[in-house]
Amino acid sequence: MIRGLGTVVVMVAFIGLALWVFSGRRKAEFDEATLLPFADDPEAIKHVEQEQASRSNKE
Repeated sequence: MIRGLGTVVVMVAFIGLALWVFSGRRKAEFDEATLLPFADDPEAIKHVEQEQASRSNKE
């Protein structure tokens, strides 16, 4: 019985996390987070932003 409840809790947590990650409302936050490794290199940030813009134009 406890194993079954544990499985259900983990499954609900996984589904909730997946919905949170793939939510369209979080896109701006995640796009900003993708630039964090390049925070000390403005040229790299410009390059990544250009690539993201070109990808969004293709979709």
